[in-house]
Amino acid sequence: MIIKRIFLASFALLPGLLPAGLLAAEDDSRWALCRPSAELVPLLELGPLGDPATRITADEGSADNQGVSHFSGDVVVLQSGRRSESDEAHYDQNDDLLKLKGNVWFYTDDMALSGSNASFLPKSNQGELEDASYHFRSLHASGQASRIIIHDTEHIELTHASYTTCDPEKVDWQLKARRVKLDESTNTGEAYNATLEFKGVPFLYTPYLNFPLKGRKTGLLMPNFGSSNQTGTDISLPWYWNIAPNYDATITPRHMSARGTQLQGEFRYLHPTDRGQLNVEILPNDSRYSGQDRHAVSYTHSGGLGAGWSTALLYNEVSDTDYFNHLGNNLTDSSLTHLERRFDLNWRDNGWNFLGRVREYQTIYGSQPYTTLPQLQLSKSSPRQLNSLQYNLHGELVNFTHKDKTKLVGKRLDLSPDISFPLAGAAWFLTPRLNMRHTQYQLDNQEGDASPSRTLPVISIDSGLFFERDLSIGQRPLLQTLEPRLFYLYAPYRDQDDLPNFDTSEYDFTFAQLFRNNHFSGADRQADANQLTLALTSRLIDSDNGTELLYGSLGQIRYFNDRKVNLNKNIIKEEKTSDYVAELGARPVPKLNISLSTRWNPQDSKRELITSRIRYVPDERRLFSLDYRQRQDESLRQADLIVYWPISQRWRLLGRWNYDLEQKRNLETVAGLAWEDCCWALHFVMRSQLNSSSLETNKSFMITLELKGLSSLNKRLEDELQDFQTRQH
Repeated sequence: MIIKRIFLASFALLPGLLPAGLLAAEDDSRWALCRPSAELVPLLELGPLGDPATRITADEGSADNQGVSHFSGDVVVLQSGRRSESDEAHYDQNDDLLKLKGNVWFYTDDMALSGSNASFLPKSNQGELEDASYHFRSLHASGQASRIIIHDTEHIELTHASYTTCDPEKVDWQLKARRVKLDESTNTGEAYNATLEFKGVPFLYTPYLNFPLKGRKTGLLMPNFGSSNQTGTDISLPWYWNIAPNYDATITPRHMSARGTQLQGEFRYLHPTDRGQLNVEILPNDSRYSGQDRHAVSYTHSGGLGAGWSTALLYNEVSDTDYFNHLGNNLTDSSLTHLERRFDLNWRDNGWNFLGRVREYQTIYGSQPYTTLPQLQLSKSSPRQLNSLQYNLHGELVNFTHKDKTKLVGKRLDLSPDISFPLAGAAWFLTPRLNMRHTQYQLDNQEGDASPSRTLPVISIDSGLFFERDLSIGQRPLLQTLEPRLFYLYAPYRDQDDLPNFDTSEYDFTFAQLFRNNHFSGADRQADANQLTLALTSRLIDSDNGTELLYGSLGQIRYFNDRKVNLNKNIIKEEKTSDYVAELGARPVPKLNISLSTRWNPQDSKRELITSRIRYVPDERRLFSLDYRQRQDESLRQADLIVYWPISQRWRLLGRWNYDLEQKRNLETVAGLAWEDCCWALHFVMRSQLNSSSLETNKSFMITLELKGLSSLNKRLEDELQDFQTRQH
């Protein structure tokens, strides 16, 4: 019991040497340039976990009649996942005093702690360790303290303490403090006269630092530095406010030399049934915008009400249409055309789905969409089963309003029930479907018929076959499939030129569109159809692991009647066939994916659309992605190249080139270079962005110092890469 209390007192408190923010797990790949962690914390025999017994071995041991036990010569104590070593150990039972002398070491599976001498009072959980050093395997972290004083199980004090993630023989950066006090009863750590050093040069000092031992705590975060031709020198200093376990806020003053000082605020809450986030930005007297006050607000909320009910709220607002062009942080912001504001009420239960929604937009660029006030949807689907009758019920009621009082407004009711009978076998499927669609309007400022309507049946038969054969390339067994598919669609013509168009547009014609029962989105138009889709897909599959190595699909629609329903009046489509659409994909080697889709007009032998992608991601440190897109109807030709690649053990490169081949101009160019050492990295990034609406180019340059395991002083190269991939998807 004596030895057990000693270990509980020491090992339970020693992890408190570091703030909880520094104790977060790190990706092992970040320490590839460092010494192996096993050299910092060797893999030694520990006491069996869960075993309360204490085992002591030493070259010599004795006890005198004064109640003092002596151990000497390679003293090793093993107890439940722990190990201690020393040259000598003495325990005075009368004073409850344990002393360890010479080469004192404590070990767990993740930590090694050493000192010259240690003394403990096990019953009162007090003790001291002199000339201490510690190492954590999971963090690749180490540090020192001239003395560690354990006052009790909840209070510990360190003098002249340090922390770093560098190799002990090459400490490029470290955090030092003259005195550190840790209080587990209040979850508080206090550091006095703390200094952050890099290459032996102090560059950040604070006389007092307060931090949490676990979780979050109010305090300053690391500053951010940047520069661009829109904001000038850009410096922000976040202050984090830990209001409660489920509430927090970040308040960030942001100074822009070209525009003034902006205040940014973020408030978050999290409950068992709901969560939300509010962001507010205020810039008074923008010196480059006629001295006007500018602001932005964004609020999201989602929550459950019980019994299948839930809510979602989205609100966005900016003070002016130039806000994101001048003050946005990325291309995604500067390319926004509309800001959505929406409230949803949802209900789901036993196949029933209900949605109640109100929605409007703030227009940044382009035309103003209609406001839905409200939109009500109700649907019910039968459980999916083969060889049995299936049904789907769908109804929608929408009230459309508009800020422009000259616009046609009103209500729309759309009912669309359907029944189907899916049949399938091992090598075939057949699904006949009947859909009845009724759409009724009640218009408020219509000169003619204020209650137009449309009712028609939509009949479809979807069918397909599956053929397969075994083949091989060399010694590699393969399976080839051949999958013909026929899709017949019939919808009689109904004159819809007098119906309003509140929210309907035409889908882009792709391979998936070959099998839709309507090529319009929204309920304002239902296409007339008497057509047959013929499509063929073939796949090449690895027989050993089921990996799809190659696939190709080709399809076309045969029209038996002219198509009279269009978004523009008095236009009749008379072509007997649609464009050919084709898709091709390949995975010739693991991690390499190649895809190509195209649309070809057989009438004039012209390619209407081409999209292609080559993407190679062998691991998280390497990426090559090349995209190409061409549209004849929009005179669009763009290429997008992203490369993230190590060029040596310490250097890696990031490049992005998004180019408009039609207009012969750069949309975005990014060049980044990173140099990495064991415990720190330096990042250089240059960026040029073209705003699609204003055609203004924003140029910026950024230098980032990353201290691994502590913080970075700005966005890292990996963060830039994540931004690119988010925009692509």
